Amino acid sequence: MSTRWHIGAKHLHGAITAYAKRFDLLEVLVAVAEPADVAPGPNLATLRRWRKSVPPHFDFAVVAGPHLSRAKASAAADREFEAARAAIDALEARCFVLRTPPEVTPSSLWRDRVGKIVDRLPHDVTHFVWEPGGVWETAEAAGQARDWGVVLAMDPVREAVPPGPVAYLRMRAMGETHSFNPMALEKVVHAVGPSRRDVFAVIETETAMQEAKRLRQLARRARPAAVGGGTRLVRPRGGIVVRDDEQE
Repeated sequence: MSTRWHIGAKHLHGAITAYAKRFDLLEVLVAVAEPADVAPGPNLATLRRWRKSVPPHFDFAVVAGPHLSRAKASAAADREFEAARAAIDALEARCFVLRTPPEVTPSSLWRDRVGKIVDRLPHDVTHFVWEPGGVWETAEAAGQARDWGVVLAMDPVREAVPPGPVAYLRMRAMGETHSFNPMALEKVVHAVGPSRRDVFAVIETETAMQEAKRLRQLARRARPAAVGGGTRLVRPRGGIVVRDDEQE
């Protein structure tokens, strides 16, 4: 089976139709307007319009808002959970991303809290992606993700990518890294390997468009039939997958 690459930029600039000519993945943050400095996400009408405005192979990833990501029970977290469910349905999103902050540590208390979010979501065809911040060691986080049956998001330039049929990559612009040269992009393709089913990659540089083009070229060279859309996808209708039995 050929690996399908889905590549996006950090933010949507301009119209979604123009963005979709250069990328085929977009993360959408779903937040409630609390605190005041957190802007709410697009409304459902906008999300449905986005889905209709892009090609069938274009993919969306719904990102949990800050209240839900803190993994603490609250009314705001519940609203973000329900908003994320609705956004996934409207966008037919392939991924749901929970980016936990540094205070969510490897302690049993926090593992239980995040596990409750994982268990709370219904099974369908959307991947649950966990992206831990803070003191989690790569091997420890990979083991926990495997226990939960979720996909662990990684920076493939700086970290090992865990085995499994699905990879979720965040290529961060950090320190003196303002762009990724061909050697770094080749490292990404090598880190992913040839046997994945799907690779979702978010490039967080100002030059993401050029790097996405180069990354596709390198992936095609590594496995000629590996990149792009074309394969008919079964999309979610009102639910989220939290278990991927192949993520072993």
